[in-house]
Amino acid sequence: MKEKTRNIVRWIWEIAALILFFGLTVAGKLQLWFAIFMLGVLISVFAGRFYCGWICPMNTIFRPLSWFYGKLKIKRLKSPKFLSGNGFRYFILILFLALMIFVRILHVKMNILLYLTMLSVLVSLVFEEAFWHRKICPFGTILSLTSRKAKVAMNIDESGCIGCGACQKKCPSDSIITKEDGKRYNLKHECLMCYQCIDACPTKVCEIGTIQERKI
Repeated sequence: MKEKTRNIVRWIWEIAALILFFGLTVAGKLQLWFAIFMLGVLISVFAGRFYCGWICPMNTIFRPLSWFYGKLKIKRLKSPKFLSGNGFRYFILILFLALMIFVRILHVKMNILLYLTMLSVLVSLVFEEAFWHRKICPFGTILSLTSRKAKVAMNIDESGCIGCGACQKKCPSDSIITKEDGKRYNLKHECLMCYQCIDACPTKVCEIGTIQERKI
């Protein structure tokens, strides 16, 4: 699928998912959205985090926000260095799950997903997207665990990589890292499968397909 056609299809898919999300929110049937997320979890076991890149309402909202910041050349803050490990994201996940259980048991009327979406926007007004994707989002943390053994992912052909970093600059989740030889490598469990790196790569060595497990 050509880049222009793929982008149109993706926008249609994302907007449809966003409308569905808010429709379920208004109807008070967000449990159906959790069912969609669970389908995303199942897919992630084999084919990575497509839910994040193509369905998640938060990521859909991030796209025009990032475009706006890019046009105005406004720089957002990077993730705080003291949160470089995974401890904080697991703490947030546990806190989120505990809150869901609390709301369920006490029958508290609270739209957790809507509040989470609003929080994601507020955070991304100040910090780069990667901070939300890799340090805060509980859904992203779950998918980062379930997608570790996925056989379909965005892979970089290092033999043709010129080390320009174009893919790395476009990646919204900082899943692409620089190796000692200057080549780029993708951490598939952090990749949103959003195709932005593929569109940005001048030598077209970024592609989504089956990969073999290997160590950096």
